[in-house]
Amino acid sequence: MSNSSLALAERPMVTVPLTWERQMRPALEVIGHHTPRAALVGTAGSGKSTGLQHLHHLFAQHSRDVQFVNDATVDLDDAPAEQVLLVDDLHLLSDEQLHRLGERADDPTASLIIARRPWPAGPTARKITRRLEQHTPATVLGHVSRSDVLDHLSVLELTMADACVEHILRSTLGISWLVTEAVQHHDSRDCAHDESHAELDRSLAELILHRVDTVDDRLRDAIEDVCIAGPGQAHPVPEATEDDWVLQGYSQGLLLRSGDTAPLVRTAVREAMPNQRLIDLCTRFPEALEHREGLRPVRDQRVADALVSSADRMLTAEPTKAGALYDAAVESGTDAAVLAERRAFAAWSSGDLDRAAVFVDEVISTTGGQDRSAVTGVSAAMWSARAMMVRAHEVYRFAPPQDDSALTNASIAALGIGVSEPPASPALAEGIPSAAGVSMELLRSGLRATLSSAGDENALPDLVRSAEMYSSAHRADALCEVPAVLAAIVALDLGRLATAQGVLDDAIAADHGGAWARTRLLLWSAWVAVQRAHPVDARELLDRALAMSPMAALPTRDAVLMHAVRVAIARRYDDASGLEAAWHDARASLLRADVDLYLLHPLAELISAAARAGDAARVEAHLARALQIIDDLGDPPIWSAHVHWAGIQRGILLSRPDLLAPHAKALVAAAHRSRVAARMAKAGRVWTDVLAGTVDPDAVISAAEGLAAIGLMWDAARLAGHGAGRTDDRKVAAQLLACARELHPNDGTRRPTPTTTDDVDSNTQAAPEEVLSDREIEVARLVLQGKTYAEIGETIFISPRTAEHHIAHIRRRLGATSRSEVLTRLRLLLGEGGVGAGRTEEPP
Repeated sequence: MSNSSLALAERPMVTVPLTWERQMRPALEVIGHHTPRAALVGTAGSGKSTGLQHLHHLFAQHSRDVQFVNDATVDLDDAPAEQVLLVDDLHLLSDEQLHRLGERADDPTASLIIARRPWPAGPTARKITRRLEQHTPATVLGHVSRSDVLDHLSVLELTMADACVEHILRSTLGISWLVTEAVQHHDSRDCAHDESHAELDRSLAELILHRVDTVDDRLRDAIEDVCIAGPGQAHPVPEATEDDWVLQGYSQGLLLRSGDTAPLVRTAVREAMPNQRLIDLCTRFPEALEHREGLRPVRDQRVADALVSSADRMLTAEPTKAGALYDAAVESGTDAAVLAERRAFAAWSSGDLDRAAVFVDEVISTTGGQDRSAVTGVSAAMWSARAMMVRAHEVYRFAPPQDDSALTNASIAALGIGVSEPPASPALAEGIPSAAGVSMELLRSGLRATLSSAGDENALPDLVRSAEMYSSAHRADALCEVPAVLAAIVALDLGRLATAQGVLDDAIAADHGGAWARTRLLLWSAWVAVQRAHPVDARELLDRALAMSPMAALPTRDAVLMHAVRVAIARRYDDASGLEAAWHDARASLLRADVDLYLLHPLAELISAAARAGDAARVEAHLARALQIIDDLGDPPIWSAHVHWAGIQRGILLSRPDLLAPHAKALVAAAHRSRVAARMAKAGRVWTDVLAGTVDPDAVISAAEGLAAIGLMWDAARLAGHGAGRTDDRKVAAQLLACARELHPNDGTRRPTPTTTDDVDSNTQAAPEEVLSDREIEVARLVLQGKTYAEIGETIFISPRTAEHHIAHIRRRLGATSRSEVLTRLRLLLGEGGVGAGRTEEPP
């Protein structure tokens, strides 16, 4: 005999039910009663008979007169009242026997314990159960928990891995007899090489099918309905007269009370079903095809048509499932070419760009490129995802847009490569506005507004509303870029960092754009977090994005942005070696990307990193292309300012004034049209003076604060730091270093509030230390006491000028525009006790 056989032979024989310790407890408690009365109700195989047998054994041990009855032919008249009568399978007794037991149940001095199934249960059986429940709560069996399984294993002196226990409970949903059989058939040697427990499931499937074969034909049909269609769609066959078929199936241990069934039962029945029966049910219940677990492919046109119909309904809401159904339809006989366009959209919406590309190429090869309406949106969006926006634009040159979404997509592609002329507009049908239609209209309007030579900031409201409308429409169209990202980019261009973050946060929460857009939204959110000096948030968002789409699976556009985030974090918070490593990783993705309008922000970061790493020549062509794009668009300030600022930074890092000058002149020229360009131009002049050795601390601080106000906090801190490094005055150096630390804390733990230029309510309550530095809180309390600059300086040993700078910082951080507004917001922040809070008798 083998070792395994010996082990099986040595297992103890256990006669207690699996749920003895928990569910059988009420029945156990009647052992010591003078008149034990109880009812056990449970499904087939739940342990009723085993429980009664064990109770019989316990009563015998207590020297009680006990009789076990499980035969419909037994005469019950001779059982005296004091005898403990244990009646099994009450539901199988004759009417006469039930009448006799009913009389016994009515006698409170008669001992009686019965066991029955939930169905069938006539009036007499229900009455007997109710009378017994007046003495002891009914013991209801049929479902077991993890603790029951563990107790059972302990009694059997067996061990089982947690993963195996979880699989058994998950696949059986705790149906008692299935769990018992699973424990009996489980063999750890199978599981060692079979993590899916397929061998165990196959063994249990045979037992399930045997039980299904033993039930009434009408119930079997109903169970098959459930296993194909689910409880909400299943109905018994027309010949069935009973309306309690769910309870019948539950009583047999094959259904749940809800009418659903366990995954193990569903799969077993599906896999064993004859082809014709499977075809009939699949065409009768097409909704069942949305859940294909256990359904084998069947080549039948009716099934194929049902699969396609079901997939079409869920294409937008659940593209991954729709794609699987289209695949199954092809297996069932549908022509693959007919479904190629829909499969391409499903793959795109699911975020599987490589798979989408296969179907797009299939459409093109099948139609010879003559069908200009097919897959144009997916094709253009794919080229955009590959950071090849020129190709996306060419798609719409070949296949002009025919609807509102395509027109918007074509506009995004054209603007992205510097083509300001809008594509030919199709004759759009008029009608009641839809959320998606309004979103596309606002998006086109907002993008047109960004091209204004006046640096018009009216573009942002339209773009923000477009993003909101698109989220509410729950669309997942194949777009070259989603509205939320475009709104966030323009907000960044305008220095509205909090607005950009808010738009992205709302979009992520609303699943804006569907599955394919999730990673991109997280990456842009990480980018904004870096710009706002929130590196912890940036890293967390980056991790979330990469968990959703591993680095190797990122399309080129997302890969460039991901590397730009890493470079930005390294440049601000790591040492030189960390920046060099991040830049080295970023070079490959940049090599595969063509520059377009929507990559200018990450490109600017990579330009500075390349100059810092001594690799400036590698991005020369990318910078030239960026300048060409904005030149083709007429040098609109919204888009051009940050490109020119990147050029200035590159010249500073390379110590090349000749490279810096053209960009500085461009910003000066745009200064009267753009607040952002004006701040950059001023900072550029001051930075040039600092590099030449002229350090005016007031000018440096003013220019740095100007940069911070438009979202360039890191550059602002660098300007102040450069000024500190080029002055011989130790007090001025200390002052500028303090300014740099306030504008961009080195550890990134501080969270500045929105600036005066941001359109976010600054009255939001927050802890003072999250808004102001310790020194600023100290100054703020003195301000609330009504002290002047000179008095503040005398109190805390700083100059009046420094006190003035602190108050300017406080005003900017609180978003206040007047002294009265500063006082109001300080009282809100520090509370009514702020005047005296933290004061000491002696100056610090």
